Amino acid sequence: MSSVRFFPATSQTPAAACLLKPSPKPPLHNPISATAAFPRSNARSVPHLRLRRRVRSAPRTPTEAPPVGPDGGGGGGGEDGGGGGDGDEEGENKGLLPEWLNVTTEDAKTVIAAIAISLAFRSFVAEPRFIPSLSMFPTYDVGDRIVAEKVTYYFRKPCVNDIVIFKSPPVLQEVGYTDNDVFIKRVVARAGDIVEVHKGKLVVNGEARNEEFILEPPSYDMNPVQVPENAVFVMGDNRNNSYDSHVWGPLPAKNILGRSIFRYWPPGRIGSTTIDCVGPETKPDSLIDVKLTK
Repeated sequence: MSSVRFFPATSQTPAAACLLKPSPKPPLHNPISATAAFPRSNARSVPHLRLRRRVRSAPRTPTEAPPVGPDGGGGGGGEDGGGGGDGDEEGENKGLLPEWLNVTTEDAKTVIAAIAISLAFRSFVAEPRFIPSLSMFPTYDVGDRIVAEKVTYYFRKPCVNDIVIFKSPPVLQEVGYTDNDVFIKRVVARAGDIVEVHKGKLVVNGEARNEEFILEPPSYDMNPVQVPENAVFVMGDNRNNSYDSHVWGPLPAKNILGRSIFRYWPPGRIGSTTIDCVGPETKPDSLIDVKLTK
């Protein structure tokens, strides 16, 4: 009896094992296959990541770098704005004060010198004045502006017909005026003269004055008054509406600040305000014997 031998399944049909080839599996380390195995959305993220790297590295190139300020600040910042912190802080500090306040030493010297010259000019040379009343009308009207110079009386005494500005004398300060109150009147008599008013005429040393510049003849009489040394007698051109020496007496010469020489306002009345002096000429020994105080 013949014996029958059975073989295992793997060895019964060896040829069939060659026909059933499994699909070749790609090696795991292949980057191309690994990329293909990812979903479509992940495959698109690779160029996006590369694009971001390119944008972030672009400012590093010299042609696209931001300009540098004179002080080296203001560095370039990327997408997240990381650079330029020092420049911004410095810009804020520069904006704390207005630009016109940033003056140099030379500018400060110029301003101080200009102020000093202006004050010195006003105190010792000349100053503008404003006419507030009608006591000198028609020579001056309310609102007229004049220039009063202060140099002449360093070299001579006040002259008759001079229009002077002066501080209030002691007799006026006793009734409420202050040392800062300034008046303007015309000199009608000097030291040693005898002044009186009769029948609408001003009489000095027995002679009636012909005054064409007054508004109207005075409507009052005044007894004779002798002007003391270092004093003058002053009156307003509007004789009936002037608070002057015929009320409170002679004016001390030391209270005189200067004399009016020019009217610069209003434009239609611009011109000189001086006229010729009347009376004896100034003596040579009395050129600088009057000192003005303010």
